[in-house]
Amino acid sequence: MIGKETSLLMSRLQKQAGQRPGRLREVMELRLILEPEVAALAALRRTPEDLERIRRILEKQRHAGPEDFSALDTRFHMALAKASGNEVLWEVAAMLHDLLAESRDEHLMSPQRIAASLDAHALIVKGLEAGDPELSAQAMREHLRGVEGSAVPPRAEI
Repeated sequence: MIGKETSLLMSRLQKQAGQRPGRLREVMELRLILEPEVAALAALRRTPEDLERIRRILEKQRHAGPEDFSALDTRFHMALAKASGNEVLWEVAAMLHDLLAESRDEHLMSPQRIAASLDAHALIVKGLEAGDPELSAQAMREHLRGVEGSAVPPRAEI
């Protein structure tokens, strides 16, 4: 369960996300800072049950259409956060993924984006299976850069 302070912060961040251009870019920057480390911790701390849960989600993603893929994508990232063994990281991941619901709209899920996400998720799982934090972190970093490239408009030149 998310604590009262976390709920208040989440509410504030959600309000701000829609108030200012460039917020999605900033959320993606935060994800690039946090999620590779979440993947690294998950590679080191995951239980066999965590790994099985993540594999099942990936398998469901392989057979999902765009209408179901985004919810499974969120579940994949949240399962990684849970596997990190750090409840605070899980709460922060929940906030970030709530903020990013717009970027996961099924209409934005092109076949190319889905294929790229599946490949990246499979590489992250490979790192988890091997207990390799560097592989997991690098795979997550590359995955998020790909998502950022397709979901976030380029920064305006000054």
